[in-house]
Amino acid sequence: MFELKEVALIYETKKQALAALKSTDLKIEKGEEVGIFGPSGSGKSSLLFIMSTLKEPSRGEVKYEGKELTALTPSAKAELRRKEFGFVFQEHFLINHLTVRENILLPLKEKRGARKRLEEITTALGLNKLLKRFPYELSLGQSQMVAVARALIASPKVVFADEPTASLDDENGSRVIELLKSYCSKSGATLIFVSHSSEIIGDFRRRLRVENGQVYEVGVNA
Repeated sequence: MFELKEVALIYETKKQALAALKSTDLKIEKGEEVGIFGPSGSGKSSLLFIMSTLKEPSRGEVKYEGKELTALTPSAKAELRRKEFGFVFQEHFLINHLTVRENILLPLKEKRGARKRLEEITTALGLNKLLKRFPYELSLGQSQMVAVARALIASPKVVFADEPTASLDDENGSRVIELLKSYCSKSGATLIFVSHSSEIIGDFRRRLRVENGQVYEVGVNA
């Protein structure tokens, strides 16, 4: 599904060049559950942003299902993200003047079948009684559940999660992880989950450690 060859991300300053991500080769197959961990500033989020087309690498090839992502136009990248990728970030990025229902449905261009899909997801996430509320009326945990629902509503092939549990308590954090893993397991989607903690992604099937811009394979769980 994803294939990275000699991918690097370098920030040039007047005094020096800073490598956020050093030359990286990586393959991720369809349906894999990948947990990526490392300290702040290690390059783990840079890796996620490059794979999801949110950042351009300084050099190297990034392929998704055989397509070279760096060759796509900005509009083609935006369309790819809308159609095939789902995103959950540490900040929920909900739109305050839209209801919970409207926020969740935002990624859908085609509204046909939306009601059934909305009901399925919000019931699973315990949001079905909150659909008419606005984000400022929600708790932090509820807001993040809405962000998860928004990420999954369009049935993405890949779910990118960048520190989605960092601001949550243990109970809500565990719930978010289980919901994302459950969706990907049932649908065959790929999960790429970034965390600062090795414990949080300890039971992920595949684990990568990023340190000083280098990516290391840690191990695979059965």
